Amino acid sequence: MPPGVSPGRPIEAYWDGHRVAGEEWGAGPPIYLVHGWGGQRPHLAVFVKPLVEAGYRVVAFDLPSHNESDPGALAPGRTTAIECANAIAAMIETHGSAHAVVAHSLGANATALAAAQGAHVGRLVFLAPMGDFPLYLDLFAARHGFGRRIRAGLHRRLEKRIAMPLQETNMTRIGRRANYPPLLLIHDPDDPDSPYAASERLATSWQGARLLATRGLGRLAHYRILRHRHAIRAGLEFIGQQAADTSATEQPSTT
Repeated sequence: MPPGVSPGRPIEAYWDGHRVAGEEWGAGPPIYLVHGWGGQRPHLAVFVKPLVEAGYRVVAFDLPSHNESDPGALAPGRTTAIECANAIAAMIETHGSAHAVVAHSLGANATALAAAQGAHVGRLVFLAPMGDFPLYLDLFAARHGFGRRIRAGLHRRLEKRIAMPLQETNMTRIGRRANYPPLLLIHDPDDPDSPYAASERLATSWQGARLLATRGLGRLAHYRILRHRHAIRAGLEFIGQQAADTSATEQPSTT
C-alpha cells in the first residue's frame, strides 16, 4: 500500500462459487478500484486516501486468479476478461452501486463489460485501458513472429474460451451496450503495452467521453501512469464533478 494507507476492512463477494477478496476504507458512496492484468488491489491504492477524505467509501479487490482471489473456471493463475467482468459485477452487487469506478488496463475493459451486463458503475476513470482486444493479438503476433495462420488459430481459440466473438469485447462496441456512462480516459502516447490510438478511437465513439493525454512517461508509461500526480488529480476531479458531461470530446495535455 502507498504511504499513509493502512489496511482496510476485509470484504468479499462471490460469483459462481468463486471468492473475490478485497478491502474497504471510509464511509459514503462507494468507489471501486480495479487493477489490471497481473496486478493486485494495492496498485490503485494511491486513490484511497484522497477519496476517503472527500467522503467516499473506497473498495479495492483482486480479480480472479490474482493475489488473494480464487481462480475462475480455468487453472490457477489463468482467467479471462469475462471472468473479471463477472467478479466486478459481483463486488458491486454485494457492496453497493458504484458512484465511480477507477480501473487500469484490462481492468478497464472488464469494467466496461460489467457495465454492459447491467452493473451500476457510475462515473468511469480508465487509466491506459485495453480498448480493442484484437489489436493486442496483432501486437502479440508481431512480438513473437506469428504468421497469419497461427494468429487466426489463436483468435479462434480465444473466442471459444470466452464463448463470444472477440470483437464484442471492444470498448468501442461495449459503450453502446452500457448506455455510455460518463467516462474519463487517461493515457500516455508513449505507452508500448496499450496503444494510445485505441483510446483516441474510444474517445470519439463513446458518447461524452473525455481523453487526457499524459506526457513523458516513457517505455514504462503503462505502469507509471498509476503514480502520475496529474493523472490522479484529473481522476479525482472527474469523480467529484456533479454537472453532466458535455458531448464534446476534450483532449487536454499535461506534462
